[in-house]
Amino acid sequence: MDREDYDARVYDMIGTGPYEEVKFKNGKPKDPLNKMIEEVNCARQKVAHLMGEERLDRKLHVPNPAVASLYCLPKIHKNPIGMKPISSNILELVKKLEGFKLGRGEILVSFDVTALFPSVPVNEALQSLRRHLERSRAPPNHIEAYLSVAQVCMNQNFFTFRGKVYRQTFGLSMGSKLSPLLADLFMSDFENEAQKKKLFPRIWWRYVDDVFAPVKERYLDQTLSMLNSQHNTIKFTVEKEVEGRLPFLDLLISRNEDSTLKFGIYRKPTSTDRYITSDSNHFGAQKQAAFHSMAHRLFNVPMAKEEFEEEKDRIYSAAEVNGYDKPFVDKIIRKHKRKTQRNSITTLQPDTKEVKRVSLPFYPKIMNPIKTTLHRQGLHVVHKSENTLRDLLCNLKDKVPPDEQSGIYQIPCKDCPAVNIGQTRRKVKVRIREHKNAMVSKKSNESSVAAHTVETDHEIDWGSAKIIKTLHVGLQAHAAATISSVDIVPACGKHMGFEIAQIYARR
Repeated sequence: MDREDYDARVYDMIGTGPYEEVKFKNGKPKDPLNKMIEEVNCARQKVAHLMGEERLDRKLHVPNPAVASLYCLPKIHKNPIGMKPISSNILELVKKLEGFKLGRGEILVSFDVTALFPSVPVNEALQSLRRHLERSRAPPNHIEAYLSVAQVCMNQNFFTFRGKVYRQTFGLSMGSKLSPLLADLFMSDFENEAQKKKLFPRIWWRYVDDVFAPVKERYLDQTLSMLNSQHNTIKFTVEKEVEGRLPFLDLLISRNEDSTLKFGIYRKPTSTDRYITSDSNHFGAQKQAAFHSMAHRLFNVPMAKEEFEEEKDRIYSAAEVNGYDKPFVDKIIRKHKRKTQRNSITTLQPDTKEVKRVSLPFYPKIMNPIKTTLHRQGLHVVHKSENTLRDLLCNLKDKVPPDEQSGIYQIPCKDCPAVNIGQTRRKVKVRIREHKNAMVSKKSNESSVAAHTVETDHEIDWGSAKIIKTLHVGLQAHAAATISSVDIVPACGKHMGFEIAQIYARR
């Protein structure tokens, strides 16, 4: 899919969904950020008061807020290709269905909620949250605090795409971390009401918006109508078994001749068995992760011998495709086999200690000594990948201008080699503007740039000021900010200083 096709499909999704463009009367895009910040500040203060913890006001502060940027993931396994906006495990179902037997006339079906998040009314979802908190006997002041925050989060439903600002007019905000919880609480209340109806299936197992259920075939249409009449915005589609088999998530559920069920592993037709290859510059545990997941599923989904061996061969085949040898998979298979055997003969579990983890980029020559040192301090290092091919070749999000980002920046002097390097958790352009204002008013105590110009009468090269390392607001930026001030480039007997980790120092 090229960019033009991608953009066309996203615009089609926006045009047919509960979204509207936000703009001034003159037709220019309207930036809602200032109003959003004002709403959040009021909510922070209210929550701190209700919870009786004034420190919460500061803890909940976001230094560099921005309107969310929309991107979509194409659902290439569907025809026509759909777009999935981004803004429980199957073993539970397997255990529930072990020993289950289909009744006369029953078939296997899966129901799917159409566009779940945009279809859930916000006010009703918040009422579901209130009922859940009341059932959990949460203190009344905590309930009001949680609801206030949730209300603000759901109202902050703006996003940008290709330079335009849009607002979601109905439903839970796409991309919000709170939306899955609210959707689940709402659907739980929906199901509690639906199960009072006569046609509600005797087994109903839902994972987010996908539902597995056995239904009498002659009542299937009536059951679907009953579900779709339960709420005016929640609509279901249905998929029936084909030749006694029904794919559900990554399970393939089949009926035996005696109406009991058997299980296999399901992969979409678009699956290529491509994972992190053996020659990729990734930490070993990251390369093994996909194969550990497949081995765990192999030994925990109860399969007939034929299906078990077929899946086992598929794992070895996938390993070969990705450049791994047989001993690589043998070791993983043996580990999960021993674990399964141990769990089958004892309920005792090994003692687990709380582990403190720190995330670092994977640069073996640099990080191995650091990893050893941190391990002695009781910190477990987990690695993350940077500069991935996806970031280099396929950036679906709109680019954020450099001066709108937070991170490490440099401001050079025009008349000498001195350069100021600083770090900010806010927008870089805001911090640079503060340096300019301090220089104009000659407030040397507020800016090392101002101090340099006062002491040397040099001119600053503002045109060459730039960000040299972006930092996400959080632990990484905070850690960089705590490094003590050090000298960098002497100039005319003077210097401009910086407060930053030396690893980022550069001219």
